[in-house]
Formats: sequence, structure tokens, C-alpha cells
Amino acid sequence: MAAADKTSARELWQKLFEVGRILKVDHGIHPGDIGGHRPREVVATVSVDSVEQVQDVVRAATQIGARLYPLSTGANWGMGSRFPVVEGCTVLDLSAMTRIRELDLEHGYAVIEPGVTQAQLAKALEGSEWVLNVTSSCADTSMVGNALERGDGIIRSRVQDTLAVEVVLGNGELLTTGGLDGRSRYHGRVAGPDLTAAFVESNLGVVTAMVVSLVRRPETTELVYACFRPEAFPEVADAVARLGRAGLPTDGLLRLRGSVVPAGPHALPDTPDSGLLSMTVPLLGRKETVQLSRRLIREALESVPDVVSFRSVDAATVEEDDALYFRARMALGIPTCASLRRGLGVPNCDVEDTELAWLMFLPLVPLDREHMVRAVDVLRRAVDRHTTALTAEFNIVSPHIANMVVQIAFSRTPESTARAHALRDEIRTHFADEGFPAYRSNIDHMGTELALRRDALIAPLADLKQLFDPSGVISPGRYLNGSAK
Repeated sequence: MAAADKTSARELWQKLFEVGRILKVDHGIHPGDIGGHRPREVVATVSVDSVEQVQDVVRAATQIGARLYPLSTGANWGMGSRFPVVEGCTVLDLSAMTRIRELDLEHGYAVIEPGVTQAQLAKALEGSEWVLNVTSSCADTSMVGNALERGDGIIRSRVQDTLAVEVVLGNGELLTTGGLDGRSRYHGRVAGPDLTAAFVESNLGVVTAMVVSLVRRPETTELVYACFRPEAFPEVADAVARLGRAGLPTDGLLRLRGSVVPAGPHALPDTPDSGLLSMTVPLLGRKETVQLSRRLIREALESVPDVVSFRSVDAATVEEDDALYFRARMALGIPTCASLRRGLGVPNCDVEDTELAWLMFLPLVPLDREHMVRAVDVLRRAVDRHTTALTAEFNIVSPHIANMVVQIAFSRTPESTARAHALRDEIRTHFADEGFPAYRSNIDHMGTELALRRDALIAPLADLKQLFDPSGVISPGRYLNGSAK
């Protein structure tokens, strides 16, 4: 089916609004973008607040060939923000879907809609036996959107939190996976194939609910924080890799972070550990277990030269004027916007028009000293060529692999923006050549990312797209159907 023209699509959304089938429609909205990506033309933004409204929008779009780009809250910062991948889409805004449909405090899960934020769910858990696996991003970001984009929490990857989903397919039908039934009751995964993971980083449907696994509130939460001289990176990487391969810590995501700065001017946010390597990990569990994990981590670092500091603090007693205060709060499952606002020097989280901007590049790197050092060497050479600084973080998500988070900060001048994008393009190419593929993509590269995969034939994925969204109306260009234009 040919794509609908702008006039027919806008007329369709206006009619649905007039008869009360959608919450709101805005025409010709052009969202901002903190990453300075090439703007995409947006036909309209349609807001909904129920599954039935999502179904109505999808069915209507299928009838005329309109293209939809669903967003949870749209805080895909550094990767494209609220922009679709291709031109001429209608943004389907799900941020008004804010119901916590089920909060099971006996078994430790929640059934939530896309507009439910970290702050909202964390507040619902106050005083209970459960806490949230928060991210270091804004407290008002979507739980569902971040999990579907494979974000990392403080305790574990958000993919590990995703138990089941509810999805509106491209024909308007409702599908549930993972043991979630049509009444928002979760029964656990039953016999037979499960399609939950198929809706992570895909465009097979519009996810309208997710079952999120919670974290049992531990007896003790400590935050281990160590700093090192940058020249000690090979030894630190080796120690961190050995810890990760040994499965330590058993709870809590181990992170290694540092800056890569050229000799010339740069635009990195100031942090308490600027100019140093820092390792951060929350330790959760019984007091004896936490003490053992802390001791083993300390022993692993004994061979590292240039240790600047090593601290282990009770997360619940860290004072507000301590540099670790907000990191400790997140270890306790309390989301905060403070790190984001402090880094950008802004009073709120309306970041799309800040003076300082950033891009993200998110590759996978094997968890060993050789590959981690090689990855940082690639970054250093590219930074020197483009005189643009960046920070690089290794999130140890398994005994085999690190999720790497590369953040390129730049000022919003045309020259700085062009340098930052050229830097990201170059390191993406070099990382692919080294065998370090992206695990999450931006809107400029998303349409071609699938071609770099080595683990599967592409045709079966295309067949899934044809089965679930035969008219191709949902998120064109998002990983599974063709190149971005």
C-alpha cells in the first residue's frame, strides 16, 4: 500500500479526534533533538491514553497507508529524541498511558503502560519489600521505552526486568506474550515458544503494556566507588573483566567509566571524577554477602597501580553533600534527575534546547583486557582526529560481554555539531571493523544496523514483520524493514 499523503493523514487524525477516538492531535509538530540529528518531517503527533485508542489509530493508519512512529515519553536522548527514523511519519505519543495495571507485592512484579515513569513506579513501591532497577537518566523517563531499547539499570540490564508484553499488531489485533493474559494478569511463561524478546528493538507492533520484574529490597545496600589514574586503564580493565567473568558482584551492575579528551578545547560536563577512571558498583543482599563481595572486589584491585581512592559506603546513610549521594540514592532504587541537570547546567529536564548537547554510541565489547583496551584505543585515535571529547563507560552485563556507552558532548554550533557526528560515524565504522557491533542504534544508522549482524539470516525477521504488520505502518526504518531515507 502506498504511503498516505500529509493531507489525508491529517484529516484522518482530525476526524478521530472529533469523535473522541484519540486524546489529542497536533499538526506539523517538529520536535527538538539534543543530538543534532538531521530533522525529519513529522506529519502530526497523535496522543492516546488507552489500548483501544491505539488499536483505532493503527487500524485507521492501515486503511490509508499512514506511517506511525510510537513513543513512550520520547526521551531517546542522544539517539534521536522524538524524531522518527524516516520522513513523513505520524508520531504516536503513548505518554498519557500512565496506568500501573497491577502491582503484585507478593511475587514482585508490576504490569505497567508506556507512560509510567521511573518516578511513578518508584513512588508506588515506597514502604514495600521491593525496589526498582533505576537508570541514571531522568526520573521522568519511561520504564517501557527504556527496556525496549535495551537500557541498563543500576542493578542489571533492563531486558532482564522484562517478563512479558502486550502489543497492538499492525492489523489492530492485540497480542500478549510471556504468560500475560488479556486481563493484565501475569501467569509466568508457559509451554511453547515465547515472543517477548521479538518486540525488543523491533517494529513488529506497538507495545502497550509490559510486565516488569522488581528487585527485593535488600538487607544491606553498599556502594563501592574507586578511582584510578587514566594510564592504569589496562590493569583496571583486566581486574574488572576478571570480576565480571567470576560473576561478581552477584547483584549490582559493575561500571567502569573514563574520559577521552583531545589536546584542544572540549565540552565535557564537569563531574567529581573528571580526568580519572572510576569504577562504581552497588552491592545488595545480606550483610555477610555484601561484605564478602566488597572484600573480593578490593582484592581484585590490589594489582592495579595508581589507585587514587577506594570507598565503600552504606547507601542509606550517605549525606546529601557527599559526591556519592545521588549514586547512592539510585543504588537504593530511587530515581533522580540531579546527575542529568548538573551535567548540563540546567534547572529542569527540558534538555532539547540546552547549550550543551550530546550523541550516544552503544557497542558491545568482549569482556577481556585485550578487547577493552583495543576499544579505547580506537576512541583515542578518533578523538584526536576530530578534536571532540567523549566519555566511555563499560557496563558489565554478563560474564562474556560489556555494554559500552560512549557519550559525545558538544556545543550547539554548526561546526561542533558536524565534528561530533563525524566522530560518531567514524568510531561506529571502526568498531564494526573490529567486531564490536552496536547493541542499540540511533535514528541515522538504525535502518542499516541489521545488515551488520552476523548471528542470523535476515529473511526470517522480514517474514515476522510481514506477518505482524503486513501493511508496514509501524515504525518504518526501525531495524526490521529497509533503510532509513
